[in-house]
Amino acid sequence: MKGAGIYRIAQVEALTGVSAHALRAWERRYGVPRPARTGGQQRTYSEADVEMVRRMQELARQGVPLARAAEIVQLEVATPGADTGPRIALLTHELANALTNFDEPRAAAAWAELFDALDLLRAFERVVVPLMHDIGVAWHEQRITVAQEHFASNFVRARLDQLSRQVQPLPGAPTVVLACLEGEHHEIGLLMLAVLLRFQGLRTIYLGQDVPDEALIRTVEDTQPEVLAVNAGTREGAAHLPAIVATLAETAPLTFIVYGGGAFDADPSLRVDAPTVRYGGPGIPEAATLINELGRSRTGGAQ
Repeated sequence: MKGAGIYRIAQVEALTGVSAHALRAWERRYGVPRPARTGGQQRTYSEADVEMVRRMQELARQGVPLARAAEIVQLEVATPGADTGPRIALLTHELANALTNFDEPRAAAAWAELFDALDLLRAFERVVVPLMHDIGVAWHEQRITVAQEHFASNFVRARLDQLSRQVQPLPGAPTVVLACLEGEHHEIGLLMLAVLLRFQGLRTIYLGQDVPDEALIRTVEDTQPEVLAVNAGTREGAAHLPAIVATLAETAPLTFIVYGGGAFDADPSLRVDAPTVRYGGPGIPEAATLINELGRSRTGGAQ
């Protein structure tokens, strides 16, 4: 996986601008970076190695001698809880490796340290999103098995669920119903959005994967939330949105609908234009900001 990162020296040179000659010299003189070796003794570099090289560059530009820069980088990597690029990259590698080896205790320890070092949004953006993307790619390329992918997804899903239960909504907070449209099974992004909204004080009703149109419409009609947030990664899932919008325009006219997901990001023609319907954007922060604004506009700005 790219997140667990295997790069050749030429790729590291292209990514960092540090020449292959300098990379070999840094390794020999300062112990940074720390490449592995293939059976043919070719150097292979992890994402953490790339971050260490970038950090060395940053320190060198500040006038720090290379020997001292290497000491600082290695200290940062070795310091638990430090919010540094190399440290986070190493912990992410540890998490990915533990998950693909079905090692839940080791994965739990890496997860806990990552969330101690990073705030919620940065942990999602820098760790969870790229990790799950890389695991998905590795499964599609048959570099890991479906069992490994399921184990990793279930681990992350369970940890996100634990996070969401740590906080309670603020009094008078807007209510948000969140659901994957019918036929959609990839919910990690939506679950991260739900967790972020909970930490921002909103009340969430999380319905999860593959919610049939009728069940989703009935839930919104019964609860009359300020916002309905839905996602779709496929054209087939996205095709369910127009009928839902049309029905809820009559039965829940005060509910804003915010939609997102890979299908809408990739193909703008799938997006729906209506007075109470909004595209949430390609990222979780944008969607969370929009949902907050819309929800609080319906509750008079309740905090």
